[in-house]
Amino acid sequence: MRNLPIILLAICIFCSCSLQNKGSKDEVEIQAVTDSFTTKYYCWQFKDAASFSSEDFKRQLQFLSSNMSREDVEILKSGTKFPDIEIDDISISDDEATVKLQLHDIYVIDSIGSLPHLQEEATHQLLLKKENGKWIVTNVRTKEDR
Repeated sequence: MRNLPIILLAICIFCSCSLQNKGSKDEVEIQAVTDSFTTKYYCWQFKDAASFSSEDFKRQLQFLSSNMSREDVEILKSGTKFPDIEIDDISISDDEATVKLQLHDIYVIDSIGSLPHLQEEATHQLLLKKENGKWIVTNVRTKEDR
C-alpha cells in the first residue's frame, strides 16, 4: 500500500505524456497534409491537390479545373514568381482543424472569366477534418470568405 501513491503518480505522468504526444502527432500530420496540399493547390495543380481533400472539396477543385482557359494556363506557366507559403497557426479541436496560412506571390482569379494575376500577400485558412484516421482538407477560406 505504500507504493500506491507512486503508482498513481506514474499513471498520471504516463497519461499526460500520451495526451501530449497525440496532439503532437496530429499537428505533424496536419503540417504534412497542409504542405502537400498547398504546394499543389497554389501552383494550380488541382487534380493533385484533390488527393488530400474531402469528396465535397474534390468536386469544387474539379469545377475550378474545368473553368480554366488556355489563356489562364499560359499566364500561370509564364509566371516568374513562385508561391511562398507559411503556416502561421494550427488550431485543433477533436477531429477538426484550422490552419492559418501566410501567402506570398500567389496567382489568383477573382471570378470565373477573369485572368489570373499576382497577389503579393494574402492570409488564407485551410479547414481540415480527420476521416478514417487521416487528415483531409475540406475547404480553403480567403479573407473575403470569412
